[in-house]
Amino acid sequence: MPTAADPSGTPVDPHGFAGPVGRLGGGSRRSARSSLAVAAALLGEGETVELTLAGRVYGQDGAAILTSHRLLVLNDREFKPDMVEIPLAPGLMVAGWQDDRSASLTFTAGEFTMVIDSIRERELAQEMAASVRARVG
Repeated sequence: MPTAADPSGTPVDPHGFAGPVGRLGGGSRRSARSSLAVAAALLGEGETVELTLAGRVYGQDGAAILTSHRLLVLNDREFKPDMVEIPLAPGLMVAGWQDDRSASLTFTAGEFTMVIDSIRERELAQEMAASVRARVG
């Protein structure tokens, strides 16, 4: 995902998106491009990106972004993208599944359930699950 540049030509990446997005494969980056752009606009001052995933959210191309403050899950539904903010709080559970081609993650907290499937980068799905579990204790 290209970064904007200030007038001096220096790339502007205040939330540290470049590293986590750079770990996605080319196809995943392309499919999550809209969702990642929306997520970038939603991040607050001092919020940094730790991990990103690309997959399917509510049947549409989407992304999950783990930040220093929260987990954002978005898709690129035309005209009205879905955006879910998942607080990293005790009680949040993460379940994962994978086969030889893709992975899925299910986040559950009480009555709430969110599924991200068709994740091509299975190792990033495992890392996301481990990071969220570590953060919520």
